[in-house]
Amino acid sequence: MAKNSLISGSIWDEYSNQVVNRMNNPKHQGEITEEKAAELGAKLIVADFGAESCGDAVRLYWAVDENTDKILESKFKSFGCGTAIASSDVMAELCIGKTVDEAVKITNIDVEFALRDTPDIPAVPPQKMHCSVMAYDVIKKAAAEYKGVDMESFEEEQIVCECARVSLATLKEVIKINDLKTVEEITDYTKAGAFCKSCIKPGGHEAKD
Repeated sequence: MAKNSLISGSIWDEYSNQVVNRMNNPKHQGEITEEKAAELGAKLIVADFGAESCGDAVRLYWAVDENTDKILESKFKSFGCGTAIASSDVMAELCIGKTVDEAVKITNIDVEFALRDTPDIPAVPPQKMHCSVMAYDVIKKAAAEYKGVDMESFEEEQIVCECARVSLATLKEVIKINDLKTVEEITDYTKAGAFCKSCIKPGGHEAKD
């Protein structure tokens, strides 16, 4: 679908060609069945994660070789905007060929970078940057399902904004890459601080240092 058929002007131009191509023609959308996993000699893992902050949801399928812990196949289903679909597609692709422990290290920053046409130009406008955050969480949910542990056991980073599930490391990286100067800019890019606001100032639903 051509860009001009949907939106004209600068907003549409802020999306990379990678995002446009993957939202219209995702490579890894679909599901892995028990039968398909058995054909691959793999264990089927299905993980669901929803982002209450924007109403999007993603289901991740893995076919994992239990002898090597390697992810042989990865697919997704997404209920959300085009950017969420594109992010989920890249997320699924990045998992393939990695071990479960390697996949857990994939971050939303990795997903957004993979969607860029050129390294120095963001793949999506600031208000859509948060769409890649679900990938960060659903991978950990899938890994927890595979290993039979709590999702929180994979959380090595300090989560600053629980509403948008944004870590301190992510904030630092986004600030550095995009040369952000204000809290408002950080919120635009990550959605951190856009909801209950307890990560910005007292008064939200969670206590913060």
